[in-house]
Amino acid sequence: MCEIAFLSDKKVKIKNIFDRKFIELTGCIHNHTEYSFDCNIPVSEVIRAAKKNNLDYITINDHRTKKAEKDIAVLEEKELQVIVGVEINDKENNNHFLVFNSDDIMIGKSADEYVKFYSQQKNAVTFAAHPFERRSSNKFRKYIWTDKNNDGFDGLEIWNYLSIWLGKLKPELNGLPMILLPSLFVKKPYRKNISYWDELNNAGKRKAAIGSVDAHSEVFDKLGFKIKFLTHNMLFKTIRTNIWLPENVEISKENILQALKNGNSYLVNYKVGNPYNFYAGISANGKSAVFGEEIQFQEEMKFYFRLPKIAKVKLFKNGKNIARKLDEKGFFPIETPGNYRLEITRFGRGWIYTNNIYVE
Repeated sequence: MCEIAFLSDKKVKIKNIFDRKFIELTGCIHNHTEYSFDCNIPVSEVIRAAKKNNLDYITINDHRTKKAEKDIAVLEEKELQVIVGVEINDKENNNHFLVFNSDDIMIGKSADEYVKFYSQQKNAVTFAAHPFERRSSNKFRKYIWTDKNNDGFDGLEIWNYLSIWLGKLKPELNGLPMILLPSLFVKKPYRKNISYWDELNNAGKRKAAIGSVDAHSEVFDKLGFKIKFLTHNMLFKTIRTNIWLPENVEISKENILQALKNGNSYLVNYKVGNPYNFYAGISANGKSAVFGEEIQFQEEMKFYFRLPKIAKVKLFKNGKNIARKLDEKGFFPIETPGNYRLEITRFGRGWIYTNNIYVE
């Protein structure tokens, strides 16, 4: 079930799952501002767009700088949780890496060096950004994760809006439709990113998945005709990562990052639908677990789900689709230990992708 409560004079969603209460926060990860070389949007404008879209948190990951951390708009913001990290890369401009909770910005180093460096920092939280990409036009290069064994991060982006959009762009063929109706072309995450994530979890490494927008705000300018597209305001209506915090936990940047690191979250495409009453989890004999948690296998164990509307729900065990339903609520029997998660689609479009629940 789901209920609405008020915390600190702000409407915050409380979800009651198996008699455990969680605060649900919705946010957009991987945003650029005027402090990135490829973006000219002030931090204050990004924050306004986030609040306009009722976000609870955002992350700012400018290229190789944390200057946004000292921006007056960040320092004075009291309602929105603005988490300033950084995005770094190697000398070949591959292996893009989102780093949080560290004041060290490694520039000009190899991916092996900086992944190892941050993994040894006690509080750093890190994610591989858009690890695998495609391109339909040779006018645009890919920015890829070059070594799958270089996996000392906490998680990875399995769904990056800009990466998917750019991968389908053929300027001479579909440029105008993609500018005017971009979300028609961003249907699902790349399966290769999901497969890599599954491989890591099957190896017992327990990596979290996040979704991101990679917002820069773009401008089409031709013959004096200008159109702004892929704006922060527009992207904040698309792919989000919603986290669940126990009701008694403070809403803070540190706890949001910890939830993202632990995988106490799910990815959701708000263009497909608002997941206002969505919940899912595994339960048996009074014991329960939600995303990112571990539970001991028992007889009569079930993976329950509830949705605001009918959708195709697929159950995955260790990266393999083992069952499916077309429904708005129900359950799947859990018959053996494994890593279990859901992929939920509507009319062929990706909607909700949960992190794993680990059944031991």
